[in-house]
Amino acid sequence: MLGKLMAYELRALWKPAVVMLAVMVVAGAAGIGCLGATQMLSEVARSGSGAVAAPMSGNATVALFMAALFCGFLVWAAAAALYVFVAMRFYRTMFTDEGYLTLTLPVRAGTLIMAKFWVAYLLLAAFSLVALLMYALMVLAISGDTAAVAGVLSIMGGWGAFVADGDVASVLGGIVNTLVTCAYALGLAFCSLTLGAWWARRHKVAAAVGVYLAAGWAIALVFSIAGVVVMAGSVAYWDVALTVVSLAQTLANIGVAVGGLALAAHLVRTKVDLG
Repeated sequence: MLGKLMAYELRALWKPAVVMLAVMVVAGAAGIGCLGATQMLSEVARSGSGAVAAPMSGNATVALFMAALFCGFLVWAAAAALYVFVAMRFYRTMFTDEGYLTLTLPVRAGTLIMAKFWVAYLLLAAFSLVALLMYALMVLAISGDTAAVAGVLSIMGGWGAFVADGDVASVLGGIVNTLVTCAYALGLAFCSLTLGAWWARRHKVAAAVGVYLAAGWAIALVFSIAGVVVMAGSVAYWDVALTVVSLAQTLANIGVAVGGLALAAHLVRTKVDLG
C-alpha cells in the first residue's frame, strides 16, 4: 500500500517538479555562462591596450557577475519553491476538505504520512543535489580550481566545515549533511502543520508557521551557541569539539525528522478533527 500511495503522490507532484527543475537548470546554466564570460573579459582587460578596453570589460564584468548572482538566487528559489509546494500540499490533502477523502482511505495514518514524506524527500534531495552541482560548476567556472569547489561543498557540512581541509571526506560530509537537512526540514514542516491543524481553531497555517519558526530557531540557537563557544577557544581541542558539535547537530536533525513524523502520525490518528 505504501508503494501505491507513493505512486499516487508522485503523479500529483511530478509536473510542477519538472517545471521547477527546468528553472533551476536553466538558471544554473546561465549563471555558469555568466561567470565563465567574466573570466574571458578579465583576460581581455589584461591584454587590452589603451584606455577603452579595460573600462568596458570592467563594466561588462560587473553586469555579468550581478546576473550570475541572480541566477544563483533562482537556483535556490526553485528548491525553496518545491519545499513550500510539497508542504502546502501536505496540509491541503490532510487538513482541508480534501483531508476527509484522504483520511477515509483504508490505511494507517502513519502510512499516509510516510508516503507523502518519502516522495517529498526524494524530490527535495534530488533538487538539493542538482543545486549543489550548479553551484559547484559556477565556482569552477570563475575559479578554474577544483579545490575551491571542494571548499564550497565542504561548507555544507555545518560547523565541521571550519575544520575541514577540502578532502573527499569533507565533501561527502557536506553532501550527507545536506541530505539530512532535507529530511529535517520536511519532518519539522509536517509536524508543525499537524500541530497547527490540531491546536488552532482559526489561522491554522499561521499557527503552523509560528511553531515551525520557533522550533527551528530554538534548535539553531542551541547549536549556534555551542559552535561559537568552541570557536572562541573556550574548549580544549576545539577542532575535535567542533566536529562533535557538527555530528551532534546532524543526529539532532535526524531525531527531529523521525520524531516529527511520528508525532504527526499520532496526532492525525488520535487528535486532529477536520470539523
